[in-house]
Amino acid sequence: MKGLVLLFPGIRYTVDMPLLYYPGWYYRQQGYEVVPVSYGSQFDQVEFHNQDITAEIEAAKQYCFPQLQSVDYASYETVIFVSKSLGTVVAGWAQQALHIACQQIYLTPIHQTLPYLDRGCMVIAGNEDKVLDPAILRAYCQAHAIEYHGFPGGHRIEVKQDISTNLKTIDAIIALLKK
Repeated sequence: MKGLVLLFPGIRYTVDMPLLYYPGWYYRQQGYEVVPVSYGSQFDQVEFHNQDITAEIEAAKQYCFPQLQSVDYASYETVIFVSKSLGTVVAGWAQQALHIACQQIYLTPIHQTLPYLDRGCMVIAGNEDKVLDPAILRAYCQAHAIEYHGFPGGHRIEVKQDISTNLKTIDAIIALLKK
């Protein structure tokens, strides 16, 4: 097996939504095993409007920890974590907690993700994100020599009523994965 990709969803942003679905599809085509991480059905009804989600982050970590522990990461040549929003915190924490050598691709990280961002990761965010101010994120990435890519749109990196721009954004994100 060439490699493993774990997909870490966000709150109300499943692995079937564009920012996780298309990277998963791309990596499957490259021969990677792609595994969605689950936080349980309790996340199906959670809302996220910039409120404190510390409890949700902890619940997600506890729920998925046995899943993450059961993987034999050493049996793969390459391990990649692709995460979205709340999932960026869980992915960063998992890498540290389990001492996993992996590439991190953080899609629209939230404030609690910042301590996990390091030089080897890639950050992709919306230029109008209301969850984590893009100026703060860009400055943090620049100060820590982290690869940063900003795209039109908010926290979902989508521009409402503009399918053409959204498709171009997905295409550009997939191109970044090919590097």
